[in-house]
Amino acid sequence: MARTEAKTRKSLTVLAGARPAHRPDRPRPWSSTDAAAAAKDFFTRPRRTAVRELIRELCSGDPFDHRCAAELARLVSRRKPGILAAYSDLLAEVAATFPMEEWQARGYVLVAAAVSTTTHAQRLRLLPLVRARLAEDRVAVRAMALETFAHLAIREPGLRDEAMAMLETARYDPAPAMRCRAKLMLPMLMGLAVQADAASPQKRDRHARARS
Repeated sequence: MARTEAKTRKSLTVLAGARPAHRPDRPRPWSSTDAAAAAKDFFTRPRRTAVRELIRELCSGDPFDHRCAAELARLVSRRKPGILAAYSDLLAEVAATFPMEEWQARGYVLVAAAVSTTTHAQRLRLLPLVRARLAEDRVAVRAMALETFAHLAIREPGLRDEAMAMLETARYDPAPAMRCRAKLMLPMLMGLAVQADAASPQKRDRHARARS
């Protein structure tokens, strides 16, 4: 049993960007394929163990570990939004403290933090950080912040009109990353808008009068 668990942990470490034996001073490249494989592996393992190891890598002193763990956190939280809910405040703190040069990790973990929020207060605390990222110069940072804002808006009705306007503008942005985020997030928010209209008493009254 112990040998099997150790083998599984070693496998996850390799997926998460372990340094190759022949170049121990440099991390191997980390691609979207690696991230997808790590996310798939994450859900095959005992939940507490997988989450604990992800958080440990995220809080390590290694920028490469931060990058890998942050992308993994984004992927698994999007697939199962409540899976990192117990660490939502920690994720927000990590997103705020990673240095500028770790822009990828900052962006990925910010998305994970937004998806993992469970309370109105958590989302409000995260909002100023998201707005600050939306104003940064790097396109990729703004694109991830846009995704994050949309995830907050899914959970905060008061932000939805603003998020919809941002996403509509992003549809025509010259940067592919911004257009990609708009394509990803707009259907989610539009679906919520349709649901809200259908549930509105005024909407129901209009439908009833039309039928009569």
